[in-house]
Amino acid sequence: QVKENLLSCKMLLHCKRDELRKLWIEGIEHKHVLNLLDEIENIKQVPQKLEQCMASKRYLNATDMLVSAVDSLEGPLLQVEGLSDLRLELHSKKMNMHLVLIDELHRHLYIKSTNRVGQRSKEKGRMSSLVKDASPVPLMDVTNLSTPRKFLEASQFSTPGSSSMRETSLLEIKEDTELDPEENSTVFMGILIKGLAKLKKIPETVKAIQDRLEQELKQIVKRSTTQVADSGYQRGENLSQENQPR
Repeated sequence: QVKENLLSCKMLLHCKRDELRKLWIEGIEHKHVLNLLDEIENIKQVPQKLEQCMASKRYLNATDMLVSAVDSLEGPLLQVEGLSDLRLELHSKKMNMHLVLIDELHRHLYIKSTNRVGQRSKEKGRMSSLVKDASPVPLMDVTNLSTPRKFLEASQFSTPGSSSMRETSLLEIKEDTELDPEENSTVFMGILIKGLAKLKKIPETVKAIQDRLEQELKQIVKRSTTQVADSGYQRGENLSQENQPR
C-alpha cells in the first residue's frame, strides 16, 4: 500500500511539474507581449519626439531614435499590420534625414566659420573708429580661430601607437542637452558626422561635399567681398563726416 501511495504521489508530482512548466511558458509569452506593447507605445511617440529634437537641433538623439525605431519596425514588429503607415513615414524620414545633416554640415563648414572672421574684423573696425585712428584697417587675424582644418591637422600628427585625437573625439562626442548645440562648431560637426555614420550615409556626404565645394567657396568669396566693400564704404562715410562737421 505504501508502495502504491508513493507511485501515485510520483504521478501527481509529474502532473504538477508539467502544469508548472506550462504556466512558466505562458508567463514568458505574456512578458514578451507586454514588452512588444511597450515598444509599440514608444514607437508611436517617435514622430513627435523626432520633431522636437530636430527643432532644437539635437541631431544625434534624433538619429539614434529614428534608426532604432526603423530597426524595430522592420524587425520584431514587422508582422504588426497596424504600424504599416508609421513604418512608411519613419522609413521616408530616415531616407531624407541625411540631407538635413549635410545641409547643417555645409552651413558650419562654410558659413559659420567665415562669419566668425567677419565678426572679428567688424569688432576691430569698431574699436579703431572709436579711437579715431586714421591708420589703415588692420588685417584679419585668423591664426587663433578654431577651424575644422586645424582640428584635423592636430589629429594627423599624433603617434601611431596612440589613438588619434580625431578618432577619440568622435567616439567620445556626446550631445549636451543643456548647452546650445551650435556653440562649439567642431563638436557640432562631429555630432553631424556621427549621425551620418549611424545612417550609413558617409559616401553620400563625401560626394555632396565634393559636388558643392566649388559653389560654396565662390559664395565665401562673394560674401567676403561684400563685407569688405561695405566696411570700406562705412569707413569712408565716417572719415567724410569727421572732416565736414556740418
